[in-house]
Amino acid sequence: MNNQTPLVTLETPRLRIVPLSPDAFEDALRTAQDPFFCAPDTREAMEELWERMRRDRRSRFAWYTNRIIYRKEDGARIGSAAFMNSPQKDPDHIGLVEVGYATLEPFRGMGYMTEALIALRDWAMTQPRVRGLIAGVLDGNPASDRVLEKSGFIRTDHSDALHLTVWKYLPEGRRNMRFWERFL
Repeated sequence: MNNQTPLVTLETPRLRIVPLSPDAFEDALRTAQDPFFCAPDTREAMEELWERMRRDRRSRFAWYTNRIIYRKEDGARIGSAAFMNSPQKDPDHIGLVEVGYATLEPFRGMGYMTEALIALRDWAMTQPRVRGLIAGVLDGNPASDRVLEKSGFIRTDHSDALHLTVWKYLPEGRRNMRFWERFL
């Protein structure tokens, strides 16, 4: 039985969200010529994703790859997004998949990342074992908070020690349940 999650290109009215193949992902990390991958925070996150995929099974690559977000009208690369774990490797075993994203400076404030995140959220929610999404935003990034809010996420926690706000997306029917009931 093949339970591999397929690599799927997602389309929105203005965007194409294209997952990197294993070879393209490895090349981007190895050659370090892509300016997006060279940014220290992004590079660290991408290396972490690659290692998670290597420790896990290659059949879950769709959960660990980076997705490049392109504007349809001219093919401009506006940013990227990635899931940071597979539903099978959810650290709390409750079906939450972490999502991370970055928008290139010239494309911020135009609603592109909200549009992309909604597409990724909707795709993820169709996958087996996914019950919701989670994201963390470092303090001092109100634009990222706004993207999550506009994408249907709710602020659930804050870590003063990590300077991080935690956001979750839970489908409508699960929002009013007691916390532990949301994941049954």
